[in-house]
Amino acid sequence: ECVPSYNDILLMLVARTLKEQPQLNACWYHDGVWTYREINIALAVDTTAGLVAPVLRNVEQLTLQQIATQTRSLITCAQTGSVSQSQLDGGTFTMTSLGTFGIDAFSPIVNLPQAGILGVGRIVQEPVVRDQRIEIGTTLTLSLTFDHRVVDGAPAARWLQRLTELIAAGHLI
Repeated sequence: ECVPSYNDILLMLVARTLKEQPQLNACWYHDGVWTYREINIALAVDTTAGLVAPVLRNVEQLTLQQIATQTRSLITCAQTGSVSQSQLDGGTFTMTSLGTFGIDAFSPIVNLPQAGILGVGRIVQEPVVRDQRIEIGTTLTLSLTFDHRVVDGAPAARWLQRLTELIAAGHLI
């Protein structure tokens, strides 16, 4: 049994946020915007052959343990070159993390035709101001890139705000 990582917890919270605010759980096609009920999150994985984005399916229905187990399996398949085309198809949103490389913030590129991608930086301890006092706090930088043909800035900002609320409520850090 594998231990869930911060990214696994984030995947669960991203799925919850996409379910509550589905505008970003969508794709842009030649005939317009398709919004999806099922939440299929593509995971950006670094491999010797380059970036591969296998899809974790129906994330909104999975437990944290199932997310952790299935994520490890998809990452292993991607890194060993045994990922199938069916494991790469059908993503409705993408999450990419560069935190393990010591990166705090970056601007990910949307994985077309999807409407959005969430970039996850590293989790760091640094000075923060709380109640007019400086103390050491835990911070995480998230970067949301989205297709303006699908969603405007304000709904995208509300989506990111909701995800941030879930994280700040203690669901992640």
